[in-house]
Amino acid sequence: YIACRNGHLECVQLLLGANAAVDQAKGDGATPLLIACQNGHLEIVRLLLEASAAVDQACDDGATPLFLACGIGHVEIARLLIKAKAAIDHAMDDGATPLLIACQQGHVDIVRLLRDAGASLNQATESGATPLLIACQRGNVEIARLPREARATVAPANENGATPLLIACQHGHLECAQLLRGAGADINQ
Repeated sequence: YIACRNGHLECVQLLLGANAAVDQAKGDGATPLLIACQNGHLEIVRLLLEASAAVDQACDDGATPLFLACGIGHVEIARLLIKAKAAIDHAMDDGATPLLIACQQGHVDIVRLLRDAGASLNQATESGATPLLIACQRGNVEIARLPREARATVAPANENGATPLLIACQHGHLECAQLLRGAGADINQ
């Protein structure tokens, strides 16, 4: 775990060669793969996957290696995990998915990667937030365009009844509001 966290590739190779448990989790459920993804150590991630690390093993709050890589912006690691068949729509305990966190953090390349890999564009959190709603809340029109290009629903409301259009207008994000109106969002909803 510590060698993976600190990026010591040769130490990880040595430990795996001595049959270290590749999926040994800490008390919070964090595995060597999860911590390597979180810290952006691409070659260690590759090595752990080659050693058959569990690609979707989540920590206690439901975060998976893919979720962390997407939230932090490690696009090459996210690509590698998707290639290793990571569950792209796995949700954390609160319903947040890798796509939602990538939208929230403004990682355009990861949003595009997940969209192209078939991530659910309309999957909502427990509070009803969708990736499109989050992109509109943040005013990131470039990210808001990506779900729309793939035909994400423009009208789903969160638990408070707020739609992406309402959220965009509430925060003064004119370009997002224009994008949604152009996609047919109902101004009376």
